[in-house]
Amino acid sequence: MRKEIIIVLLIIVIIFATDIITQNFTKNSISVMNEKLDNIKAYVINNEINNLNLEIKDLNEKWTDINNKMSFYIEHDELEKVNSSLVKFKSYIELEEYSEAVPELEECKYILDHIKEKQRLKIINLF
Repeated sequence: MRKEIIIVLLIIVIIFATDIITQNFTKNSISVMNEKLDNIKAYVINNEINNLNLEIKDLNEKWTDINNKMSFYIEHDELEKVNSSLVKFKSYIELEEYSEAVPELEECKYILDHIKEKQRLKIINLF
């Protein structure tokens, strides 16, 4: 009986530790992405095209890395929404439709924040 209790407690500790690690990674990653998206928004508003292209390239690299890691523990539908939003945003930038790009950028930020909130360990998220 004692052996089973120790194993169950160990499993519970591992589950909570894993949740804390993934929660911290999600929070930090989304903060990085939001910062990048804010920088891009500033470049779009100020019409700084040279800096904009470099920032978008950096954003793509960061998102690819983050997406690969988050796909282990977050629903793929949520990540796919971010991917779709980023593709639309980049398309608007390439077409130089900046008035359409900014709302799409804000949509991407909203989806990222939704992922962060959904991932948090709260009673409402458990049920």
